[in-house]
Amino acid sequence: MYNKKESVEDYLESILLAQKQKGQIRSIDLANFMNFSKASVSIALKKLKDYKYVVIDSTTGLITLTEEGVKI
Repeated sequence: MYNKKESVEDYLESILLAQKQKGQIRSIDLANFMNFSKASVSIALKKLKDYKYVVIDSTTGLITLTEEGVKI
């Protein structure tokens, strides 16, 4: 059964782990790290951004966890 909370946590944890591994990441890096399609990651990132768990730089595309995103 799909669990929204677990999915959000999985994405946030993957972002954190990918950042530790690569430094800075973009959506394509996260897609490769999670072995998901870029489209799936794009949809998830939009939701995470709406929830204010991540910030995505409009110029560089770099993903940053917000303080709330780190807490979760």
